[in-house]
Amino acid sequence: MYVPGQGVRPYPFSRVFDGKCEQDKVYDLCARPAVLSCLNGFNACVLAYGQTGSGKTHSCFGPQGTLEGATGVAGQSGIVVRALSEALEAAQMLEESSKLSPTPVTTKLAAQYVEIYNDQVTDLLTGEVCDVRRAGGALAGAVECPVESLDGAMRLLRAGQVRKRFAATAMNDRSSRAHTVFILQVRQTRGDSLVNATLHLVDLAGSERLKKSKAEGKRKTEAVGINKSLMVLGKVIAALVEGKSHVPYLETKLTTLLKGALGGASRTTALICCRQDDAQADETLQALRFGERCSLVTNAVQSVAASSASEALAAIDSTLKATLASMESLRNRGKSHLSAFKQLQDRAEQLTQRRRAIADVARQES
Repeated sequence: MYVPGQGVRPYPFSRVFDGKCEQDKVYDLCARPAVLSCLNGFNACVLAYGQTGSGKTHSCFGPQGTLEGATGVAGQSGIVVRALSEALEAAQMLEESSKLSPTPVTTKLAAQYVEIYNDQVTDLLTGEVCDVRRAGGALAGAVECPVESLDGAMRLLRAGQVRKRFAATAMNDRSSRAHTVFILQVRQTRGDSLVNATLHLVDLAGSERLKKSKAEGKRKTEAVGINKSLMVLGKVIAALVEGKSHVPYLETKLTTLLKGALGGASRTTALICCRQDDAQADETLQALRFGERCSLVTNAVQSVAASSASEALAAIDSTLKATLASMESLRNRGKSHLSAFKQLQDRAEQLTQRRRAIADVARQES
């Protein structure tokens, strides 16, 4: 890439694809390792980054119209559909191959699907506003739907597609105006052992220069919000690379949600999407620099943490009991209007949801 004042400079990436590359190759070489890691009990993430119109949504979900009427993986299907297909197929094969074992493996998949618009999180499956817990980055108030078949997964994606925010700008006829995050939970049990892993598939809204996108009014406000959250994402990556004691995860909902993927125990792949025309050289250079910084971040995990399902349920029950008692105490004192009560309410909902998921897996195992 030509860099003003420096001349032509190489930007090494593990893999580089041209505009003619097929979707299946992008998935196999970029996203498949993350999916397999998740199936083996490790957290993983695929993050698509680049300026507006560079192909992020195309890579993640496929071109416009791909999801409508589709019942499975097609030639233009993106990373999300292919990941769901492979996860379901692998889960079924694992269960089939372990049936004769004294302790067969049971795998349950569940999904959450949200968008972050002007730093507000919305559940794309219900349309309801939800939140991100500052401690841990878990979603609060977002529905977690079981994924039992590819047909059911496609229905979830189509339901979310209807609620996504798109708009036309001078740079992109169908520009995403929000960050989209699809979260796949993989829960596996063998006997009383339980392993949880999370796969984040992230389609970031594209950065844009207002003088090029010609965004005005509401679109301008959206662009400013997008650029701000991407700037904070850049600050987080820079802080991780430089080994700073403070990493500004909590400055935006996006970085709070992705805290574990960016600097935790996660196998994370950054898919950098660029436009090749000379007029977009500045934005392409900025995207390449972001990818280069991402490659300097090292995440590590020592081993897969397997826990006892019965012990996990007992711990959740104990915490849930204490949470409900605190809520009741506030309610009896007429303090249910306080933000502390709402936080406890969200906590109880999250614990109940998690307990239900673990109990369902354990019940199927028994």
